[in-house]
Parts: sequence; C-alpha cells; structure tokens
Amino acid sequence: MSKHRIYIEGPIKTGRLMTIQGEQARYIRRVLRLRKDDALTLFDGTNGEFPAVIKAAGKDVVEVEVGPRIDRSVESPFSITLLQGISRGDRMDHVVQKATEIGVSKIVPVLTDYSVVKLDEKRAAKRVQHWRAVAVGACEQSGRNRIPHIESPAELVSLLGHCRESRTSRIILKPGAPSTLKSTGGVNLDITVLIGPEGGFSDNEYELAEAAGFLPVGFGPRILRTETAAIAVLAALQTLHGDFS
Repeated sequence: MSKHRIYIEGPIKTGRLMTIQGEQARYIRRVLRLRKDDALTLFDGTNGEFPAVIKAAGKDVVEVEVGPRIDRSVESPFSITLLQGISRGDRMDHVVQKATEIGVSKIVPVLTDYSVVKLDEKRAAKRVQHWRAVAVGACEQSGRNRIPHIESPAELVSLLGHCRESRTSRIILKPGAPSTLKSTGGVNLDITVLIGPEGGFSDNEYELAEAAGFLPVGFGPRILRTETAAIAVLAALQTLHGDFS
C-alpha cells in the first residue's frame, strides 16, 4: 500500500475511475507532488483501504483508478470518549490531532464556567468543521481508517445530565485526587474522560461531575496544561487498557 493516504467521503467503489477535485486534488498535486501513474491509498472511514493509481492529473482535478478493497483496521479495542474543555488558539487543534493519533473514538468540546473561548452557533459550526478536518489529516498521517466523531460544543452542565444515564466508566482529572489511573483498574472497554480548559473546573463543576458518576483522578504531582493532560492521560489509558500494551 502507498504511504500517501487520502480520505474520501465515500462510498469508494472498486474497479472504478474516481475524480478527486478541489482542495484534495491540489493537495495531491502540489503538496504530495504526485503525478500520472503514481500510487496512493484511499479510505472512506469504514475500516477499509483502497489502493489507487493516478490516471490523469490536472491543475484542480485528479483522476484515479480504484483497486480492490483491503480490510484493515488499527482501531483500539478500548473505546475512549474525550470530553475536552475548549482552549484558546491552536491548543484545541493540537488536542484533536494528537487524540486522533492515539486512538480516541469521540471528542466532545466542552464549555465550562472558566472557559475563555465563547462560541455562538455559527462559530461553533465552523470550529467543528475545522476540527474534523484536523482529525481527517491525523488519520491520513497515522494510518487510521476510521475518523473519530467530533460533536458540537456542549455546556458541561447539560452534558453531565446525559452522562448520568451512561454505563461507561467515567473519570475526571482533578489535581490532588487520591485515586490514580492505575488504581481504577476495573474500567470496562468503554470510558469517558473529562478534562478542563486552561482555568480548570470550578468547585461546583467538580461536585456535579462526581454526582454524575465521574471518579476524580489525580495525574501526578505536577499541574499539566490542558492540552498536555489530554495527550498524557489518553496515552496512559491506552497503555493500561488498550493497544499500547
């Protein structure tokens, strides 16, 4: 399979000529610098890959011949949902990118008492579209064939109401909490992780989260930035319970 991987919003059909246009075509031509008869790999988010060969390459249009589907999944058996407090600048992009590479199943951007970022409905929709593009790029790079689901930003209080009915294991990072990731031990193969924004959570939010079944978990003696905490805890969970072990 070619190392050059391109996500196509499917379905991709074997044995067909497929036309790729717009930004994806320009990426193939100008960034990857692929030409006629070069190979690439296509995927559509359904745990399969399709070898393809470029048959024609114009300025904004690339035509490829699609080969037989190859079933291939690198998804972890450990399903992780990340509830991530929205942070400023490119920090949230960084979390989405690295969480995707590590193998997260779902990301829910969360608005909290101490959130600095404020999003109206229009801006929220644009941010979700942008974050999804970041996740797609991370899948292309990392070899994942399934795009993690990225939900619309949600207020933490309303989100916790839905979590009460969930049967998943739930943890919230809290500095100084006596429980650790290792001591939780009995998590099932479906876990929800709640991480605060730059300013952390308010005391009221910690109380509401615990009432919704989230176990407060400490994560070492140092205070981590929100984007560092997300990446570190996901990697630790994959090591303890997922496919990093």
